[in-house]
Amino acid sequence: MLLTAIIFFIILSILVLIHELGHFLVARFFGVDVEEFGLGLPPRIFGKKVKSTIYSLNWLPIGGFVRLAGEDDEEESKQKTVSREQRKKYFWFRSKKERAAILSAGVIMNF
Repeated sequence: MLLTAIIFFIILSILVLIHELGHFLVARFFGVDVEEFGLGLPPRIFGKKVKSTIYSLNWLPIGGFVRLAGEDDEEESKQKTVSREQRKKYFWFRSKKERAAILSAGVIMNF
């Protein structure tokens, strides 16, 4: 029974990693900044910042996430004051087709 649970979490983690990697790669392809790429859900066990992205391993082994620049509503006030050059790096300033590609990339990678 314990072995089954361990295998389940390993397989789930691999699927989540591939899924989130899809979002990550397509966002980077379109020039959107990725603030954090996390495996598991916070709180964080370990994190390493490489360039502008934090790669993290988190305590709750169910799931993962990619935090994109300009994705949160909290940043709306910041977005109004950024330059045109910086806006290219924010998720919500990308075209609808680019946003759809970023959002659907995770599911496509799982196939």
